[in-house]
Amino acid sequence: MSFADKLKTLRLQNEMTQEYVAKRLNVARSTIAGYETKNRQPSHEKLTALAALFQVSVDYLLDEDSTLALEISHSPVFSHDETELIMRYRRLSSRSKITLREYLHYLEYQEHRNS
Repeated sequence: MSFADKLKTLRLQNEMTQEYVAKRLNVARSTIAGYETKNRQPSHEKLTALAALFQVSVDYLLDEDSTLALEISHSPVFSHDETELIMRYRRLSSRSKITLREYLHYLEYQEHRNS
């Protein structure tokens, strides 16, 4: 499967629009469309960002002989909300990440107490 096909399949599997992916990579939507139609190739920086966004390796994206088949599914690997949380978490400072994890532990404790 070509890079273009893998990118489109991953995007659809994760229920992401071209616009959403473009915003995450800080590029125009037409750039993502170009990646998906084999008209454009991403820079190393953008390729790495795509791999991180979809939680796959750069090697997987580039290897046309990869035996790992991706099937378009109605159940995404991550929901849109989950992907958004991951991306926002990655932009936080180290201290803010610690604070967020502490708050998550607190919420889990509260839910456990209330169940």
